[in-house]
Parts: sequence; C-alpha cells; structure tokens
Amino acid sequence: MFYYPNRPILMPPDKQTIQNLEDSGSYIAEQKFNGDNITYKTSEKEFWNRDNTKSRYRATPEVQKELNKFPKHSDINLELMHYHEKTLKNILIVHCIMVLEGHTLLGKTYEDSRKIIESFKYGEHVKLSIIYRKNFWNLFEQADGTITEGIVLKRLNGKIQFSTSPLANVPWMFKVRKPCKKYSF
Repeated sequence: MFYYPNRPILMPPDKQTIQNLEDSGSYIAEQKFNGDNITYKTSEKEFWNRDNTKSRYRATPEVQKELNKFPKHSDINLELMHYHEKTLKNILIVHCIMVLEGHTLLGKTYEDSRKIIESFKYGEHVKLSIIYRKNFWNLFEQADGTITEGIVLKRLNGKIQFSTSPLANVPWMFKVRKPCKKYSF
C-alpha cells in the first residue's frame, strides 16, 4: 500500500511569523532542498514519487548499500538530490519514516519519527536531514535558490498523518520558499 507523505502548507516568508514559531519552542526547522520528495520502500528496494508513481531514479550500488541499513518493510520519506543540480548526484536526505517493519507510524508524532531515523547509520550518499532549533530566519536567508529553496518548519508534536491525496497538507508543517525564477509569492 502507498502512503502519501506528510506535505507542508506553503507559508509566505514573513520574518515575524517565523520568529513566533521559533519562540514557541514547539517547532524545528530544516533546510528546504531543491530536490524530489520520494518514498523509499525497503522491501521492494523501490523509489516512489509523491503522486504514487515509480520514480525513474535507480540507486547506484554505493547508494543501495547505504539504503540496505534500513529495516525491511519500512517506508522512508527522502529528498532526492539528483536531477535539479548538476553538482549533486545520488544524494538522499532522510526526512521521516512512515512505516517501520510493517507498522505505520500513523498517530505518532514527528518527534517519534525523528528519534527512530536518528538511530540509523548514515553515509556519503544517504544523509539525515539536519534540524535547527533556533535562528530560523537566518537559515531561511541562507537559502541560495539553487540547492536550497528555503526552510520547512515542523511542530515536534505534530501527528503523522496519511492521505489518499498527494495534495493533502498537514497543519503542523510549513514550507517557506525564497522567490526565484520558477516561484514567487
């Protein structure tokens, strides 16, 4: 079965709103990369796009070796850095685990999922997303518009949800992008 990954709500880049979320102590920030959000199904060793279609990406033997460290019957939400930037190939950034050894994390919190993914070993190609607990606006300002597009803010106690639609947003996650050629607010 395919579970659509949690999708953030698009939020305008407003410094005060971002500061308020940081000051609440309930949110963390991650860099928003210019990649493809995909799900890796460990048992099938397949990559799936957010719209429930198989990804054209095929892991190199080095990447597959790193992916083999995840438990069987698990679905891992990743950012694939391969097609958008010529200097970055075969980089997978792990955001969340949605299914662990055949059991969904439905109803668990983002923080629960984060603790699980932090327990795995990472390497040169498969990397854990870095979380930030302060200086959200500075992190947003550092986005270059090429490799990084902005930030994603996640409430630690936000509940993992699954949807039957690839467009369904969750109320506890916000994407803040910098304006660029292909995108503006």
